[in-house]
Amino acid sequence: MSKQRLEAFTDGVYAIVITLLILDIRIPNVQPQDLGPALVKMLPQVFTYVLSFFVVAVYWFSHHRVAQQVKLLDGTFIWLNMIWLLFVSVMPFPTALLGRYPLQPIPTAIYGIDLMLANITGFVILAYMRNHPELCHSAIDAATFRRQLPTYAITNGTYLAAVVLGWYLPWVSYALYAAVLAGLMVRFARIPNPFQAG
Repeated sequence: MSKQRLEAFTDGVYAIVITLLILDIRIPNVQPQDLGPALVKMLPQVFTYVLSFFVVAVYWFSHHRVAQQVKLLDGTFIWLNMIWLLFVSVMPFPTALLGRYPLQPIPTAIYGIDLMLANITGFVILAYMRNHPELCHSAIDAATFRRQLPTYAITNGTYLAAVVLGWYLPWVSYALYAAVLAGLMVRFARIPNPFQAG
């Protein structure tokens, strides 16, 4: 399989996932005088849609950062990529749950667990590339790899805290999910030439 074909397939999955996220938000079927309260009632769904939209966008960004460093593919990398896409493609389900059942521990936990699994898979892919320099345009040295570790550890540690706190302080869980997203967006925004091959 060529790298270009894998990238095209992956981009297609991301495009479909982002499209599916919005399908859970529908125009309320109410009388005109009840439209305002109905729209207010939809705010949790809108919040989770916006949150998940940008989460998926960050994963897409991260995936392309990885793809630009890849020179050759092997079977293991392809399957790791598919596992990453599995957790990304699941996102519309926990997003819908979180929107329909706001501030409930089970949807909050499912959402966070999916984020953790996607993040762990991304780290495994990075580690695989580190151990197989022949697949990369330029080898990922030990210092570069170590610099990535705090980001993955802090991100997943925060997700885990959000999952646990969802049973006690669900608003804090929401804030933690949003804070991680904001931090990653700022971090990626500071990267010069983000899609330049290594």
